[in-house]
Amino acid sequence: MIPGPHEYLSFLMGAGAIGDEELTNLGIKILQGAGSAFRGLLIPASSGAGYKELVREKMTPGFWNDIVGREEILFIFKLADGTVRELAFSEASRSEIAQLCSSLNKDPIEKTSDLPRYLAGNPFYRELIAAFHAGSVG
Repeated sequence: MIPGPHEYLSFLMGAGAIGDEELTNLGIKILQGAGSAFRGLLIPASSGAGYKELVREKMTPGFWNDIVGREEILFIFKLADGTVRELAFSEASRSEIAQLCSSLNKDPIEKTSDLPRYLAGNPFYRELIAAFHAGSVG
């Protein structure tokens, strides 16, 4: 699925403390996995700030969340000690994001270095990432 120009996709994991109603109250649509630990979400841009705050506050340490739009990808990492790192994908942040994904997910850095391809390993993102990676979304 490719979201509209003012929408984002997010595959929420490590967030058992976040209830479905907290998401829907923010105007977020649960596209996959309602009531489960793994949920595919459609987030309107107007809900982005509330969603990011919810993730920063309630995501389990040792996980990260990615928020993927037509022109940007944002990562929120919650390290084992509870420290939160928020990074927008760019050439400047690519290496740091790849290292954090590798360390938290125990995947080799060679796999995480091509971040769009790495994210496209999740079928929920595949169509959007293919378009993002090819530069054809816009």
